[in-house]
Amino acid sequence: MKTMEAIEERFSCRAYSDKSIPDAVIQALQNEIQVINDDNDLNFQLYGALEDGSPAFSLSQQMFAGTAPWFAALVGPDTDLGKEQVGYFGECLVLLATQLGLGTCWVAGTFDRSAAKFEAREGDVLHDIIPLGYAAEKTPLKQRTVRAALRKRDKKPGAMLKGVNWDDAPAWIKDAIESVILGPSAVNEQPVVFEIDADGVVRATVPTIKSGLELTDLGIAKLHFQLAAGNSGIAGAWEWGDGGRFLLA
Repeated sequence: MKTMEAIEERFSCRAYSDKSIPDAVIQALQNEIQVINDDNDLNFQLYGALEDGSPAFSLSQQMFAGTAPWFAALVGPDTDLGKEQVGYFGECLVLLATQLGLGTCWVAGTFDRSAAKFEAREGDVLHDIIPLGYAAEKTPLKQRTVRAALRKRDKKPGAMLKGVNWDDAPAWIKDAIESVILGPSAVNEQPVVFEIDADGVVRATVPTIKSGLELTDLGIAKLHFQLAAGNSGIAGAWEWGDGGRFLLA
């Protein structure tokens, strides 16, 4: 499965089977985490079941069914940059997991933080967790209802573009924004807006900050935009930060 296929295949998995994950798959995820941590000021960690057999993190049973056998703990600095990089590189991990056949879900609030155990450096916080496991063949009604309610919030692509009318935008920018909409965001609000200035430079902005989760959403959106642009033959990379530019290679 290619990366763009993973973007289309990925969904917020809220029901997990009891099927174990092969060691080779876990090692591939661990290798990716090692690269991410080595190249950035991040402290991502991977956890299987605890010694007593219980899951490493306790998910809300209102939102999830079944027990994911593994979790990624997205740990990093409690800074604006840290939040954005957690989004960008956490989504890199999610897309790899999707390519490896696993179900995933970004979880920021619907787990027991008070019981969460993880390794932290000075200044680190646990931003999000990502359950990792095989999707159940059938999703219970409760979890299907949650998913359907969140999907109703999907934005129209034109609402995420400023500086040019949607119909007049370059095809690669349209494709990139469509890819962003396929990505996850907190309660599916999709808060990121892409602005095109008079010189044709694209900036990614978050007009309204409510909780700080928007900065993680910014990182996720930037990754999806960048991957889709590259798939359209437009190679580039983002500046970090709210208002960062997409710099063409």
